[in-house]
Amino acid sequence: MNYLVNYQSPIEQTIKTRVSCRTYQDRLLTEDDKRKLLDFCQLMTRGLHGEKISYRLIEHDAKDLKKRKLAGYGLFKNARNFIIGIIDKSDFHYVSYGYALEHVVLKATELGLGTCWAGDFDPYLIKNVAVNGNQIIPAICLVGYAAAKRTLIEKAARLAIQASKRRDWDKFFFSGDFALPLTPDKAGPHADALELLRLAPSSGNTQPWRVVKEKKQDVFHFFKKVVNKRYERKKLHDIDIGIAMCHFELGAANNHIAGRWKKSEHKIQEIPTGISYMVSWIID
Repeated sequence: MNYLVNYQSPIEQTIKTRVSCRTYQDRLLTEDDKRKLLDFCQLMTRGLHGEKISYRLIEHDAKDLKKRKLAGYGLFKNARNFIIGIIDKSDFHYVSYGYALEHVVLKATELGLGTCWAGDFDPYLIKNVAVNGNQIIPAICLVGYAAAKRTLIEKAARLAIQASKRRDWDKFFFSGDFALPLTPDKAGPHADALELLRLAPSSGNTQPWRVVKEKKQDVFHFFKKVVNKRYERKKLHDIDIGIAMCHFELGAANNHIAGRWKKSEHKIQEIPTGISYMVSWIID
């Protein structure tokens, strides 16, 4: 589905502008920004496999959260607003969740809001959210108005994971198999979509996506590389793949290229250790 029509700003500009924000102004979202954000959420109520997704915008008192010394909360300052999605469980729900919520994150960026994905979060933050046995909240997203300056803790955290750095094309994209890197020239009209994928955020900036384009067809096979075993156990790498898929699809739509996601019987040989197939993008 082409979700690009639901953005007003150029999507490449939004993706290139967005950075993870951990230091916020100590205030809640305006009613207007809440409405715009929640209205957009209503466009993303189904996952890639049809899973139902609902959203909540949760508000907290920053001083109360700091006093409670929540796990992981020390990395953030004045975080008061949180977007959460509640998704039906399926074999693909972590990927679907990353795909859907990243669309919301990009809309928040377009609205001038700061955001930060949080895969590791204290359950206290969602204590008042009802979730039944067939539902799950795989991650949450902080949202708010970015402070003028980052804290020393945030600066240190960004430095530790090299937050603004992305690996080169030859580490991510391949032609035919994993032996031959795919260059922007060889990618042709799909180069922009792949570049926007390359810029996607990921857990600890691990960038676990790998993509192999078939040589004779416009078919892109998406793979996951286990970079961090703890992230893999928590399925955060799966969420990352969903985020990458969101960026790729929006980039393709921006160049008027339509396609669909499908599990495919690929013929790629000699897949490196630690890499597993996830899904394919097939041009319509």
